[in-house]
Amino acid sequence: MRNGAFWAGMLTGAVIGAAIALIYAPKSGAETRDDVVQGVRKMKEAATERSRHLFRRRRAEGEDVSEQA
Repeated sequence: MRNGAFWAGMLTGAVIGAAIALIYAPKSGAETRDDVVQGVRKMKEAATERSRHLFRRRRAEGEDVSEQA
């Protein structure tokens, strides 16, 4: 198979798949974007809280090591 034919088929399949997804999407684009934005915000908040927790824990461990030394 020629390399160009492969990529043409991939592109055609992607376009057809995107069109079908848009036709059968249960929500409007604005609703979907809002859902994505909310999901990203939740992930960011969770990552921030997790990093704060880890920082506090590492700092406490460092203080324990300093006291032992």
